[in-house]
Amino acid sequence: MPKKTLLIVILLVSMAYAKVNVGFYSLTQTSGDVQNKWVGYALADIISDKLKAVNEINIIKDDMIYDFLVSRNLNPFVNTATVTSFTGEIKEHFNLDFIVTGNYTVNPDNSLPVNIVVYNLNDGTAYPAIVIQGFANDLYTIVSYITHPVCNNIGLNLSIDEISKIKQIDLTAKRTGVANTYKGKISLRNKDYKGAAEFFEEAYKEDPTNSLSKNSYDEALSHFYGDGIFAFNLLETDFVNNTPFRKQYMITRKISKSFKGEILSTKLSSRNGGTHFDIELNLRLKLPASIYSMVTDLISKFSSGGSVNLDDGVYNPNASKIVNEREQFENNVASFIINVKFIDKNGKTIQQSTQSFKSSFNMNFSGAVKNVFKNDYADTYFMIPSVTREIVQQTSAIEITVE
Repeated sequence: MPKKTLLIVILLVSMAYAKVNVGFYSLTQTSGDVQNKWVGYALADIISDKLKAVNEINIIKDDMIYDFLVSRNLNPFVNTATVTSFTGEIKEHFNLDFIVTGNYTVNPDNSLPVNIVVYNLNDGTAYPAIVIQGFANDLYTIVSYITHPVCNNIGLNLSIDEISKIKQIDLTAKRTGVANTYKGKISLRNKDYKGAAEFFEEAYKEDPTNSLSKNSYDEALSHFYGDGIFAFNLLETDFVNNTPFRKQYMITRKISKSFKGEILSTKLSSRNGGTHFDIELNLRLKLPASIYSMVTDLISKFSSGGSVNLDDGVYNPNASKIVNEREQFENNVASFIINVKFIDKNGKTIQQSTQSFKSSFNMNFSGAVKNVFKNDYADTYFMIPSVTREIVQQTSAIEITVE
């Protein structure tokens, strides 16, 4: 093949695989209660998370742009009404092609008119606003109507599978939990760690299985206690910010992060003539001796204090407190999430599935936590349905974690 022809082919292939760099920036609240400022942050964040399903987009999230501006001692609250706010250092640093932003208003009846603007930073133009009307307590429905028009403005031709993914509504998200999570994230930005911890704590209480609220709560608490081996000891000395719930949370987080997972056995069941497979995994989750000792001490304490009278018939004035702590402990353990990741030879995650302790160990009754911790290990069954043959072939390792 002539060199000139080969060069053209290489350029065409490079163009075919080139990704579009798209930034996302918090929408501006045009009027109303300042307490609704979290909505603009949440919308930009949720839209960018949804568009991760599009292969042609390289996403630069709002947090990255905000942190960059702060690091340069620049005003992080840019004027989103003009494209020139983004065509300077922001465009150059992130090599942006487009920025997605806009504005919104939260009306007294909780209705939420949203205007999404896509700026083309290569030619300095703005596309006509994408106008959506919804409600502030249902951002995920609003986002489902925004994602596809945004991709059209950027000029992407999506597959049917990509369109389905970006338009899918997350029906599991707890509405007030979303508000508390993003209010907490704004508090973190303002270095209000006490306020952030309180918001994240409320978000976690509403939905303990939500990884975002759980990880954000960890981040806020780390500003008080760090995340090292003495974190829990520091919490015990803190009589200002410590709460019974927070103590139980940190105990159980220490337990969850200490689990080590291994595969005991695997089994494939063919589907569709071998194009897909149901994968059955038998897992073992093991705790270090020191952590297991802490768990058994807790369970022993709860068992002896679970009634108004102690075993010897002596009245226990702290019985109700112990019962509440036991319930918190059991609820936190039930919300542990087992993550199973399929890893290819390059270390990339190509499949990920999750399962709660509640379903894994049938934790549907009071006292079920004892069955989980009978030994310093717990075995469970994990089934992943309809995995493609390609993923099965490419899987070089399986990583198991608990959060």
